[in-house]
Parts: sequence; C-alpha cells; structure tokens
Amino acid sequence: MTEQYWNANKGGYLKCPVKECNHIGIVITKAHCRIVHGITREEVREQYGLPKGVSKLNRKQIEKIKRVKGGN
Repeated sequence: MTEQYWNANKGGYLKCPVKECNHIGIVITKAHCRIVHGITREEVREQYGLPKGVSKLNRKQIEKIKRVKGGN
C-alpha cells in the first residue's frame, strides 16, 4: 500500500525531495526513485526527507519550472 505522503492531495502536486531533482507530479513512485536516483523510496526518505507539496500550478507553469531548473 502506498504511504499517503508520497501521493499529493486532490488537485495538488508533490516535488521529489532529492535536491538536484525537479520532478513534480501527483505521486512520487518507487520506480522514479529507483530509475532516476538509483535508490529505494525508503532510502530517499532517509537521506532527503519526504516530498514537499507544491501549490496548484497549471501544466504550463510546471513545464516552465522544469525548463528553468533543467528538471526531468
């Protein structure tokens, strides 16, 4: 079962807690952690903490953030 803090509240988004990562989505998956960072989600939590909630941005705003920061 997925822990609630890895899923955004309805209508919201989360930002991956890994400092160099700019992944924003409604869920931070185990696959994202393993493929992009090479560690488990539990290891991400231990090293970087939990994902942070991001205000309700529209798709264009999210894409702009990703382009500016060179995100995934």
